[in-house]
Amino acid sequence: MARDYYEILGLQKWASSDEIKKAYRKLAMQYHPDRNQGDKEAEAKFKEIWEAYGTLSDPGKKQNYDTFGSAGGGWNPFWGWGFQAEDLGDIFSSFFGGGFWGQSRGWARRSSERRGEDLEYDITIDLKTSIYGWKDTLEFNKREYCDSCDGAGWSNKKTCTTCNWHGQVTQTSQSPFGVIQQTRTCPDCNGSGEEFEDICSECNGEKRVLKKQKLDIDIPAGIDDGMVIKLTGEGNAGVGTKTSWDLYVRFHVNTQEKWLTRDGVDLHYDLEIEFIEAVLGTKKEVNIPVIGKRTISIDAGTQWESILKISWDGVKHIERDAKWDLLIHIHIPTPTKLSKSERDLYENLAKEKKLNVNSKKWVFEKIFW
Repeated sequence: MARDYYEILGLQKWASSDEIKKAYRKLAMQYHPDRNQGDKEAEAKFKEIWEAYGTLSDPGKKQNYDTFGSAGGGWNPFWGWGFQAEDLGDIFSSFFGGGFWGQSRGWARRSSERRGEDLEYDITIDLKTSIYGWKDTLEFNKREYCDSCDGAGWSNKKTCTTCNWHGQVTQTSQSPFGVIQQTRTCPDCNGSGEEFEDICSECNGEKRVLKKQKLDIDIPAGIDDGMVIKLTGEGNAGVGTKTSWDLYVRFHVNTQEKWLTRDGVDLHYDLEIEFIEAVLGTKKEVNIPVIGKRTISIDAGTQWESILKISWDGVKHIERDAKWDLLIHIHIPTPTKLSKSERDLYENLAKEKKLNVNSKKWVFEKIFW
């Protein structure tokens, strides 16, 4: 049965996050393999400390552990730092050295690196911004290379006195065949060429720090709902490397404002006109939301739900230097209140057309032109 994580760190179950961190730092320094070369018990103890702290330092895993006695999933001594299972070989090679991983200083450095993560950001914009474009400032958190420890995870770095920064040591021995020289990974720095005294207080050994970012972006004209823009190098930095991955910005567009609606690269506008305007035709100056004033020509005899097209007055295609169309949807509401002169006019027209109408309530049954 696994030992109690609180017991491993020497804590009570009501310990605060600061107490958990303090206990971890103290024990990690005590049992770190770099300070206990060849001590298998210290190595096992160090793994337990990593496991315990990785769970208790993460609020979600800690809650699961306190409730169910498990943080969920298999053992991973690097919870809380973003390490993945496939990174264990690289990480333990830098701690425990030897074998294939410790063949050269250069390989030891490369094996401790891990790619960063892509980030996603959702932004909601209004219809006007989607049509004409704009500038905006994104605020988000990203993990950056820790400058305090130069991405090492440790502070008080100094050149290894055993290998003098080379990461390898040469041993000379006498044999019946003469002097034999054998080169192997430095046992004191595990091939890094450097020694450290303390876990970095800035990144807590993760080699990265979480920082708030402000990024100005240009929103292109024509951006549509659901589109994604890739911003190269604006994601999380990798572990042990200054290379940052990418940020993907996903746009959510409010495609309607009052009577104006966007559908892809076309704009649709609902326009109400008077019955008499539809009969005789007219020109109307209309102030359309977002896009401004337009003069609309209504032909005589225009029918209800007719569509008038104004070419090249829609949305600019995001990849082409061209606009699409503005489509005017005509609506002709039936009048519900009439003055006496208007009622007389319609009744006379009905008589001329020999239509059966209710003159008291003035209800049209049907009019044929």
